[in-house]
Amino acid sequence: MPTIAKVLPILMAFFLLNGCAYGILDDKRLLDTMSQDNALASNIKSALMKKDFARGFSVSVYSYYKHVFLVGELPPSFQERAVRIAQSKNPRSVTCHWFTPAKSADSDFILSSRLRTALIGAKNLSSTRVDTEVNAGRVVLLGVVGNEHERKIAIRTAHKVEGVINVTSYLMLPPHTHEPNTKPAKEVVYSPKNKP
Repeated sequence: MPTIAKVLPILMAFFLLNGCAYGILDDKRLLDTMSQDNALASNIKSALMKKDFARGFSVSVYSYYKHVFLVGELPPSFQERAVRIAQSKNPRSVTCHWFTPAKSADSDFILSSRLRTALIGAKNLSSTRVDTEVNAGRVVLLGVVGNEHERKIAIRTAHKVEGVINVTSYLMLPPHTHEPNTKPAKEVVYSPKNKP
């Protein structure tokens, strides 16, 4: 039986040749870190759904370098439970972004498609590192980008998309860069028509 050490390079070459590994190789996290992050997010999501399927299903869970992000629209009573459940899995931190109920002229799906298209088309930005959540024109950006310049490009690009009311960024830089924003930090940008 072939060992993992022999099979892994073959699989990586296969995915590279077929263009499927672009997102994986372009991510600044190492494969083992990405695997740990995915496992942590999956464990938290499963625990949330086990506690309350419908409410747990409506929470998106992300993890980057064991920093966990919970994003969704939940009643306050379940928000606290969701945080406790996430904390029970021993992440480095838990950051929540709870949307208040709102309506939008566009569907979230249409706006998500516009946003993804804009991020893919943005020059000097690896859009595969940017995860997005959209709720009634409110955009949340999450992920690990290569540098401060990419972070600003992602925020600016999202802000310009038609139908976006505001952009909240939790984009992080890899810890080894020694730049700001290597830990979760919230930045909110309002569209001009909605500035306070």
